[in-house]
Amino acid sequence: MRGSRVIDAGSTFGRLDWIHCAEDPGPLTVPSTPSLPRLLAEIRACGVCADTLPLGPRPVVQADAHARLLIVGQAPGAKVHASGVPWDDASGERLRAWLGIDRETFYDASKVAIVPMGFCYPGRGAGGDNPPRPECAPRWHARLLAQLPDVRLTLLVGQYAQRAYLGARRRVSLTETVEAWRDYAPEYLPLPHPSPRNQPWLMRHTWFERDVLPALRERVAAALAAPQAAHSRSARQHTGDTTMSKPTIDIQRVYEAPPTSDHACFLIDRLWPRGIRKEALAHVEWLKDVAPSTALRQWYHKDPSQWDEFGQRYVAELDANPAAWQQLAQACEKGPVALLYGSHDVEHNHAIVLRHYLLKKLKRK
Repeated sequence: MRGSRVIDAGSTFGRLDWIHCAEDPGPLTVPSTPSLPRLLAEIRACGVCADTLPLGPRPVVQADAHARLLIVGQAPGAKVHASGVPWDDASGERLRAWLGIDRETFYDASKVAIVPMGFCYPGRGAGGDNPPRPECAPRWHARLLAQLPDVRLTLLVGQYAQRAYLGARRRVSLTETVEAWRDYAPEYLPLPHPSPRNQPWLMRHTWFERDVLPALRERVAAALAAPQAAHSRSARQHTGDTTMSKPTIDIQRVYEAPPTSDHACFLIDRLWPRGIRKEALAHVEWLKDVAPSTALRQWYHKDPSQWDEFGQRYVAELDANPAAWQQLAQACEKGPVALLYGSHDVEHNHAIVLRHYLLKKLKRK
């Protein structure tokens, strides 16, 4: 199973990226690992917001495990709801022009993943379309992005995506955030929404077309030309080069089917998972010291709404104790790694934070 792809250490979803006390799961079972097609089918069958959607649910999403460009927008409009095709409107035409790619490339899921903040049309309000439904992204994004290991560039289109993914790093306004686009490289590039309604904004801020669009097209082209992770790993195995691509760090619940045999597996909880015999994890190394301190874990469990603050405190603990995670960093440089955790909450757990922390440390080498 692929692990959660973490967003940003200061973001709403990923200041650790989405810890409950581990409850007793009962007898150990080994369910099948969810695949991306199964997850997409689950998303497309979602009806959580059905009672609030004026035209009913019709989730619109595009994803493939090999996608190298990720576009996070707002929510489908009425035309896209009718067609079921993302960005199938005037906004999409302008967005493709900004990116410098044609429709064939844009709708090739093996190259471009399209994951809006809300998958369904939210209806209209007094000033245009309503905001994306708030239930959608927290429910699906972490699970979906975990299945997109090859993404090299994420475009954050509009204020909702920027607020969610950039968190405290976002500037006061969308304009200031887009103007500071260099600060979010190389992982993110914030954009205004390409809606025709934003034409006055584009006319007032001529620097966007002059400075941002050329860099955007260059980065999109580079992302789409990047080798896929599987091919890169194969090349590194033959050449001995361990610097060419992003390390593979997967995360998953310890109660799920074990990762593929090429992974070095580490249990990263401070407490042994209930219901599991130690013989069942004979292939797994237990690194309890890399987990959040007991005091931090207990503090967070009393108030899970303090997710962002928990993330910051956990990162501070990791910074203060490099010996706890150095073995993981060394393992990541040798091959794929799997971080195993016991929490029932797959969207808010310390494994997500730890994975992002390791990726950032390795990127600086």
